[in-house]
Amino acid sequence: MRICLSSILLLFALIGSAQQDSLVWSDEFNGTGLPDPSKWGYDVGAGGWGNNEVQTYTKLYQNAHQEGGVLIIEALKSGNAWTSARLLTSNKYEFKYGRVVFRAKLPVGSGTWPALWMLGENIYSVGWPKCGEIDVMEHVGKDQDMIHCAVHTQSSYGNTVNQAMKRFDSVSTRFYEYQVKWTPEKLEFRVDSVLLYIYNPTVKNPATWPFDKPCFIIMNIAMGGNMGSDPQYETGGKKNGIDPNLTSARMEIDYVRVYQSPSTSIEDHSDNDNIDGSERIQFFPNPTSGQLHLKLPAGTSVKGNIYNITGMNILSFYASDEKTKVDLSSLSKGLYCITLQSEGKISAHKLILQ
Repeated sequence: MRICLSSILLLFALIGSAQQDSLVWSDEFNGTGLPDPSKWGYDVGAGGWGNNEVQTYTKLYQNAHQEGGVLIIEALKSGNAWTSARLLTSNKYEFKYGRVVFRAKLPVGSGTWPALWMLGENIYSVGWPKCGEIDVMEHVGKDQDMIHCAVHTQSSYGNTVNQAMKRFDSVSTRFYEYQVKWTPEKLEFRVDSVLLYIYNPTVKNPATWPFDKPCFIIMNIAMGGNMGSDPQYETGGKKNGIDPNLTSARMEIDYVRVYQSPSTSIEDHSDNDNIDGSERIQFFPNPTSGQLHLKLPAGTSVKGNIYNITGMNILSFYASDEKTKVDLSSLSKGLYCITLQSEGKISAHKLILQ
């Protein structure tokens, strides 16, 4: 019993140390001019974007540029028409799991609809809502200071039930951190340190949990539309309700940061399992009589460590061949912990030597 308890405590310690967040991607917007083209692309055009929005998205400097250490996204009125910007990291940066933080100050004005959000990268092949949508922050000027977060999936989309909202002071005159922590199990939404909502469906299947695939980041200001339109200003039965005295709407983003732990999915397995799915790294047999076999996909490398029940690292190895043998004959029979690290992920497993 003492050996089992020590092993479990060791695994917990390894998991805790492996889940310290590290910054893996960011844009601090410290430059000048247009957004960094290596990080951001644009959606352009009109047509309502599926939500009866009235703006036309452009690549123009006046709708999106860096200045004074922030990114400025600005919707502008010209005559009766509005232009704005929608920036996205699609085909430039996509990721799976992590903590995403936007530090932003939001526009003011009835009819505005800014959003900081994410879509599954497979939207171009499976469409929406199958791809999944994570709305980290939405705000509508007709309900000033009310912050919304939401999740859209096949099981609930459009007017989704998977959402929450909370009022915060002065979101258009001060910066807040709007963030989501995305793990294999759940989504946790926060404004600064305040928890807004946890999405953790009891049954996880493609309809409720499409969030096991990479996503990309989007930032935009929409005008009017199904959510943003103010009914008191609507005309002709359209979702075009924008304060007629409003001529511009400005959102400032101080930074966007993505943090990840060295392992986003650390598990404890007792027999032939792998680090990330059936096509990834495998080790066997377990239990073993003294020789461990590793099977690696082509082009993959792995760093391994073996710990005894006191937490001491007693053996380390590195493998890059598709088939590798690790000699354990120098170790005493008993219970160990093996960690495998590859491509920024670490898995911790029980290993039995008999």
